[in-house]
Amino acid sequence: MMALNFENHLPLGALDIVTTGQTSVWGCLTFTVEARNVKFIDAVDPNNPPDPKNPNAWCYIRSGSPQERAATLENYLGPVINVQRGQPLKTIWINKLPSMGAAKAGEARPLAMPPINPADMEMGKDIPQFRSMNYALGVVTHLHGGKVLPTSDGWPLHPASYEGNPFHMPSHRTYFYPNDQRATMLWFHDHSMDNTAQQVHAGLAGLYFIRDHSDAEIFHLIGGEAQEIPLVIQDRCFGSKGQDGLEVDSTRIDYKKGVPLLKTLDRTARPEFLGDTIFVNGRPWPHVHADRKVYRLRVLNGSNARTYALTLADPAGTDNGKVWYGERLTAIGNEAGLLGKSVTLQDKQYLLLAPGERLDLLVDFTKVKPEVNALILVNLALAGYKPGAPDDEPIFQFDGNSVMLPDSNKALAAIGAANQPNPDPFLPLANLLQFRFAAAGHVHGGGGHSEPSALDVCTLDKILRRHADDESFHWVPGASPELAPSPANAPIAHNRFVVLMNDTRKLAQNGENSPYTGDTPWRDTQIWELRPATAPSGDPTVFPVPFDAKLNDPTQQGAPAAAVSYQVARAFFFEPEEPMPPHAPTHKDQLWGLATQNSNPAGFPPIYRYPHLYRTNPSKGRQVIQPVEGTYERWYVANIGNDPTNLAGGAPDMHPFHLHLVNFVVTRRWALNSANQFVETTGNRPLDFDKVARHDTVRIPSNELVELLVHFPKGYTGHYPYHCHLVEHEDMGMMLHFDVQARQGA
Repeated sequence: MMALNFENHLPLGALDIVTTGQTSVWGCLTFTVEARNVKFIDAVDPNNPPDPKNPNAWCYIRSGSPQERAATLENYLGPVINVQRGQPLKTIWINKLPSMGAAKAGEARPLAMPPINPADMEMGKDIPQFRSMNYALGVVTHLHGGKVLPTSDGWPLHPASYEGNPFHMPSHRTYFYPNDQRATMLWFHDHSMDNTAQQVHAGLAGLYFIRDHSDAEIFHLIGGEAQEIPLVIQDRCFGSKGQDGLEVDSTRIDYKKGVPLLKTLDRTARPEFLGDTIFVNGRPWPHVHADRKVYRLRVLNGSNARTYALTLADPAGTDNGKVWYGERLTAIGNEAGLLGKSVTLQDKQYLLLAPGERLDLLVDFTKVKPEVNALILVNLALAGYKPGAPDDEPIFQFDGNSVMLPDSNKALAAIGAANQPNPDPFLPLANLLQFRFAAAGHVHGGGGHSEPSALDVCTLDKILRRHADDESFHWVPGASPELAPSPANAPIAHNRFVVLMNDTRKLAQNGENSPYTGDTPWRDTQIWELRPATAPSGDPTVFPVPFDAKLNDPTQQGAPAAAVSYQVARAFFFEPEEPMPPHAPTHKDQLWGLATQNSNPAGFPPIYRYPHLYRTNPSKGRQVIQPVEGTYERWYVANIGNDPTNLAGGAPDMHPFHLHLVNFVVTRRWALNSANQFVETTGNRPLDFDKVARHDTVRIPSNELVELLVHFPKGYTGHYPYHCHLVEHEDMGMMLHFDVQARQGA
């Protein structure tokens, strides 16, 4: 039986950890984006040592850091930045990546491709999903979850390009982060138009903590800030070597290996990346030494498309056969900061974490029996994985068909539990990180031998309650606590209806066009903004949904209903017109011109630029969502397929829905039943934290619809993206934007 040795150390000291913003003046940090050689494992192969002249990752490098001078980096992850709430930070992002040759004569040189065996963008000629995807023009750093002005948000069309580029773009960008928001764990990552997936996968990601007095209180409760451990979970594929290609090359990352579509060019194959190796903090299957204390785990899912179902386990069952240790975990926060009340898991519960989401957890090892010398952080979201056919693994859809239930034989085998069938095919994906406990009488880091105290949940909840309110939402305690607007009677300015549209009928594979989006080609995934239909029922442009979002009356909440007629108000990030005069509408792929193609008529100097951003244009019936600063809106977001006669007959991917700038609360949730009716399920999954947590990203499982209470903060106007955070979906067109307006008379 194969076993994982967890031989790599969890990188903590290797990360560039910096604290700034201690004064009321602007702090300043400068970063360069560079192609560098990095180590992916602790050991060095003497036959294949690191080669500083052979870059294998893209990295954020802080000016003045040890990483700036290192020949080979110990880790590809970007810096870990700590700032104080209310203390602003100025950041400068300098692109030092080169360009590559033009795809064809007359076109502009795009940014170099990352050193991860990436997709050939020319595949767009053969693969419909890629036909309108731009080459990368540069790098764009987005502070995910940050409350920042649009000029500092990382607008996808404003990259830091390469030196001497023909796009009239600078090679650096300066962003200002006010840090005027709740203490939380943010992260920064690349957000380049149509190239987020590959450029984040190449290494462009780092952590950003906003701290306030709540952190000091929690650290005092658990024993100190040294007991905080950041965990960045990402899946990857190592490269191959040897004559037969069966040997693992642990010096290279292979993106194409995890995307079946890129390997086969079969348009029915999966276009998203799912890897066979789980990295934590830039190392595969690491271990960390721990004492029998309480630790604070700050967990980020930084994967492209893989969702995790996390819990703790002892596969050996050392304590009288006890395998599952979920009760050691207490959730105290998520991506938008602390909860108002802690939630302690039961032994066989798990926490879901989709790409872009974060969790703030306390893990209490004080009651783990002395004979148990290790616990493992495991992943149970593997029910769809087929040993021997990894390319057939589907994207997470919903708990029922994507998660192995703890104590099921399949889950026990997957984690390598004793006396179970051969677990070899599942071990690499089910096991993430090993906590190794010190022997009795030894305490890591010194400090004496006093018995550590168990987690005091009563005191913890008092801390959480003290820090539960902000300008957007306040905590309402009681038997069914919830977050409410501030003030509680704040009016709802608008109801919106957004559909995460999935081609469950496989019409894109047949090259068919969609009558709902102006006779443009079907896509595998799209975002639609809906409006009440003005065409009669039965018109081919009408898409009925069994839900009334009350779009014309925000004083009312939406509710399930018999089929309600809608039409698509918007489905494109760019205006679907040719970039050159006469700017004729485009009804075929490409859906828009590419930035590397000359958009000026023959005989004139070439112009290389992105197409026109989709804009409000009443004469053409175009309307961009335009919230007003300081107001609340209800957003209804449905994850459904494209067969309106049988919505429940399809099984869409789960989509993590991310709105830039804002925090929101999931106030209600519905699921489609077999009769194509939406049935309310709010609170059925307590660990989704409906009503009690703020979010900037939320999982919307297959065939579900959520009601989001969204607050648009005062002082922030302009355009911001929103999109699916399965980053391949984002790149393939699953991104739109909203344009926040100033309050009249403000």
